[in-house]
Amino acid sequence: MAELLMAEKTSNPKKIKKSAQSTVPAAGKDRDSAGKKSTRLLSVAFVESPLQFLSALESHEPNEDLLIRARASAKGMASFLDAFDPAWLPKNVRLERDGAKPGVLRKSAFDRIYLGDACSGQVHKALALAYLERRMPEVVILDDGLATYSTIEILSAKRGPLVRPRQKLKASRAVMAAHVADRLRGLATVGKLRWHTALPVAKPLRKAFLKAGGEITRHGFEHLQTLPTGGSHPRDNPVIGSSLAADGLIDAIAYRAWVDDIIDAHGSITYYPHRRETEAFLTDLARDDRVRIKNLGLPIELRLINLPPQSTIRSLPSTAAVSLAVLNPDVDIQVTEIPAKWWTGASPDSLRKTLNSQSVKADDDS
Repeated sequence: MAELLMAEKTSNPKKIKKSAQSTVPAAGKDRDSAGKKSTRLLSVAFVESPLQFLSALESHEPNEDLLIRARASAKGMASFLDAFDPAWLPKNVRLERDGAKPGVLRKSAFDRIYLGDACSGQVHKALALAYLERRMPEVVILDDGLATYSTIEILSAKRGPLVRPRQKLKASRAVMAAHVADRLRGLATVGKLRWHTALPVAKPLRKAFLKAGGEITRHGFEHLQTLPTGGSHPRDNPVIGSSLAADGLIDAIAYRAWVDDIIDAHGSITYYPHRRETEAFLTDLARDDRVRIKNLGLPIELRLINLPPQSTIRSLPSTAAVSLAVLNPDVDIQVTEIPAKWWTGASPDSLRKTLNSQSVKADDDS
């Protein structure tokens, strides 16, 4: 049941709710068990990472036929899709590995589009080609890690292209990114833009998005928690790997020293690599016989979902730390703030501040 958490004082109040309720036109009519007509929705989700994929599953509604188009060529996606059991898909959800090809939007009139990465060039091209002059359906923004906050900030602003932090676009791509951003802002003004999230939502960001006309609905990985996956033991001392060193944002030597300090303090660890960490780093780390590396096909949210209470997970600031806190409220998530001297200068101040201020707990009223 939807729970009203906040409403703007307008004639059409926006709500932050525990689950989504659709207001889009019907895609068709089915008969329910009582013989009455019921509305069914036809939806598509474009996802490019395991977290986006899981977020799409959490967004799916019982009255919805959902096609998930996963970009299998994205780093880490092929191994994830190979490891994911199709039996774990909810009823009325189909999976295809072709990503956001424009053809799928031209052939079908969808009632709702879920966007895993709203800054994706492939997604921008698909939306721009299919909806250049057509009216767009409802759009739902899915969690894409901590980068989601940047996306919501852009959509809450009056202008600006949908672009990732540190990303530089060619002129043609910048025009398309700005066009898609303006179309989505237009959807917000008519109540057709929503963010479905498990992330903590800071009050200023929430207020700005609601003021722009957007809606926020929340989930706690309810579907994921029904899946027969995961399982670990507290003595495994799980450590969540970070992509920050692999991406050149923090010093690799300092990061390795952080991992070594944890090993020395606890005798052994189970290390869950980030999908962008290099083979060279992992091979070197594996030479320490106190380290057990769990190479992930499935995302860490699936691997550690059943961790026993009073377990401890160690991490640098990351989306995985936030989502695992939602999944395991009785588990201690120890997040190490990144020291100033670790940063290489390749990231903007805003990203450094966002990461180090990131909490694994949501606001009380969000």
